[in-house]
Amino acid sequence: MEDTAKQEILEAIQAFAAQVDQRFNHLEAEFGSQQRDIGSRRSDIGSLKFEVGSMKSHMVTKSYLDDKMSDLRGDLVALAKKSNTKLSVTIEQLVIEGSLKRDIADRILSLEPFPIAG
Repeated sequence: MEDTAKQEILEAIQAFAAQVDQRFNHLEAEFGSQQRDIGSRRSDIGSLKFEVGSMKSHMVTKSYLDDKMSDLRGDLVALAKKSNTKLSVTIEQLVIEGSLKRDIADRILSLEPFPIAG
Protein backbone atom coordinates (compact mmCIF):
# COMPACT_ATOMS: atom_id res chain seq x y z
CA MET A 1 0.00 0.00 0.00
CA GLU A 2 2.85 2.21 0.71
CA ASP A 3 4.08 1.75 -2.86
CA THR A 4 0.64 2.55 -4.23
CA ALA A 5 0.48 5.78 -2.23
CA LYS A 6 3.95 6.72 -3.37
CA GLN A 7 2.98 5.93 -6.95
CA GLU A 8 -0.17 8.10 -6.68
CA ILE A 9 1.85 10.95 -5.21
CA LEU A 10 4.45 10.56 -7.93
CA GLU A 11 1.74 10.57 -10.63
CA ALA A 12 0.14 13.66 -9.06
CA ILE A 13 3.49 15.42 -8.99
CA GLN A 14 4.13 14.47 -12.62
CA ALA A 15 0.66 15.69 -13.65
CA PHE A 16 1.26 18.94 -11.77
CA ALA A 17 4.71 19.32 -13.35
CA ALA A 18 3.19 18.72 -16.80
CA GLN A 19 0.59 21.45 -16.14
CA VAL A 20 3.30 23.83 -14.90
CA ASP A 21 5.41 23.05 -17.97
CA GLN A 22 2.42 23.65 -20.24
CA ARG A 23 1.66 26.98 -18.57
CA PHE A 24 5.32 27.95 -18.66
CA ASN A 25 5.54 27.14 -22.37
CA HIS A 26 2.42 29.21 -22.99
CA LEU A 27 3.92 32.13 -21.04
CA GLU A 28 7.20 31.84 -22.98
CA ALA A 29 5.32 31.96 -26.27
CA GLU A 30 3.27 34.92 -25.08
CA PHE A 31 6.39 36.70 -23.84
CA GLY A 32 8.10 36.16 -27.20
CA SER A 33 5.07 37.60 -28.97
CA GLN A 34 5.11 40.61 -26.64
CA GLN A 35 8.82 41.15 -27.33
CA ARG A 36 8.18 41.14 -31.08
CA ASP A 37 5.33 43.63 -30.59
CA ILE A 38 7.58 45.88 -28.50
CA GLY A 39 10.28 45.71 -31.17
CA SER A 40 7.73 46.67 -33.80
CA ARG A 41 6.49 49.56 -31.64
CA ARG A 42 10.05 50.79 -31.14
CA SER A 43 10.54 50.79 -34.90
CA ASP A 44 7.26 52.70 -35.36
CA ILE A 45 8.27 55.25 -32.71
CA GLY A 46 11.67 55.71 -34.34
CA SER A 47 9.97 56.30 -37.68
CA LEU A 48 7.58 58.81 -36.10
CA LYS A 49 10.46 60.64 -34.43
CA PHE A 50 12.19 60.94 -37.80
CA GLU A 51 9.02 62.21 -39.49
CA VAL A 52 8.32 64.76 -36.74
CA GLY A 53 11.92 65.96 -36.94
CA SER A 54 11.58 66.34 -40.69
CA MET A 55 8.31 68.23 -40.30
CA LYS A 56 9.82 70.53 -37.70
CA SER A 57 12.74 71.36 -39.97
CA HIS A 58 10.37 72.35 -42.79
CA MET A 59 7.84 74.28 -40.71
CA VAL A 60 7.80 78.05 -40.75
CA THR A 61 8.15 79.85 -37.46
CA LYS A 62 5.75 82.47 -36.24
CA SER A 63 8.36 85.21 -36.52
CA TYR A 64 9.18 84.18 -40.12
CA LEU A 65 5.49 84.19 -41.00
CA ASP A 66 5.00 87.56 -39.26
CA ASP A 67 7.90 89.02 -41.24
CA LYS A 68 6.55 87.72 -44.54
CA MET A 69 3.04 88.98 -43.76
CA SER A 70 4.46 92.39 -42.86
CA ASP A 71 6.44 92.48 -46.12
CA LEU A 72 3.34 91.53 -48.09
CA ARG A 73 1.30 94.21 -46.34
CA GLY A 74 3.95 96.79 -47.18
CA ASP A 75 3.97 95.68 -50.82
CA LEU A 76 0.17 95.87 -51.00
CA VAL A 77 0.10 99.34 -49.44
CA ALA A 78 2.73 100.57 -51.92
CA LEU A 79 0.75 99.09 -54.80
CA ALA A 80 -2.48 100.66 -53.53
CA LYS A 81 -0.77 104.07 -53.18
CA LYS A 82 0.49 103.89 -56.78
CA SER A 83 -3.00 103.01 -57.92
CA ASN A 84 -4.43 105.84 -55.83
CA THR A 85 -1.95 108.27 -57.43
CA LYS A 86 -2.99 107.13 -60.90
CA LEU A 87 -6.64 107.59 -59.97
CA SER A 88 -6.09 111.10 -58.60
CA VAL A 89 -4.17 112.15 -61.75
CA THR A 90 -6.96 110.73 -63.93
CA ILE A 91 -9.62 112.56 -61.92
CA GLU A 92 -7.69 115.83 -62.09
CA GLN A 93 -7.34 115.43 -65.86
CA LEU A 94 -11.09 114.84 -66.18
CA VAL A 95 -11.74 118.02 -64.16
CA ILE A 96 -9.33 120.00 -66.40
CA GLU A 97 -11.07 118.69 -69.52
CA GLY A 98 -14.46 119.57 -68.04
CA SER A 99 -15.69 115.99 -68.05
CA LEU A 100 -16.00 115.91 -64.26
CA LYS A 101 -17.22 118.60 -61.85
CA ARG A 102 -14.84 119.73 -59.09
CA ASP A 103 -17.26 118.85 -56.23
CA ILE A 104 -17.63 115.28 -57.54
CA ALA A 105 -13.86 115.01 -58.03
CA ASP A 106 -13.26 116.21 -54.46
CA ARG A 107 -15.78 113.70 -53.13
CA ILE A 108 -14.07 110.83 -55.03
CA LEU A 109 -10.61 111.91 -53.91
CA SER A 110 -11.68 112.09 -50.26
CA LEU A 111 -12.61 108.39 -50.18
CA GLU A 112 -10.55 105.72 -48.41
CA PRO A 113 -8.08 104.10 -48.28
CA PHE A 114 -5.82 107.09 -49.06
CA PRO A 115 -7.88 110.28 -49.15
CA ILE A 116 -6.28 113.16 -51.03
CA ALA A 117 -7.13 116.67 -49.90
CA GLY A 118 -8.66 118.60 -52.82
